[in-house]
Amino acid sequence: MSEADKISEFLAADGRLRKKLLKDLLPGLERDGAARLAPVIRDPSPKVAARVTALLARHALGDEFEAQLTGLKSGKIQVLRAHFKRIAGTGS
Repeated sequence: MSEADKISEFLAADGRLRKKLLKDLLPGLERDGAARLAPVIRDPSPKVAARVTALLARHALGDEFEAQLTGLKSGKIQVLRAHFKRIAGTGS
């Protein structure tokens, strides 16, 4: 199964299956795949949002990350931004 197929399967999944697929998908994901997953930080699951935030930080995809924060609650934005900065090494 190609990376694109795995990403499509993940985006179509829900609940526990989604978390399992993400766990299987993350280790080999390249920069383009990470950018495709950027909208997932809007997921209601804190674990899924945190894992995708970490992935975006590791690939230095700050613009994609910031674009997804629009419309989120201020508390979630603060938590995700702090997580992103800590992993990217840009925090104070």
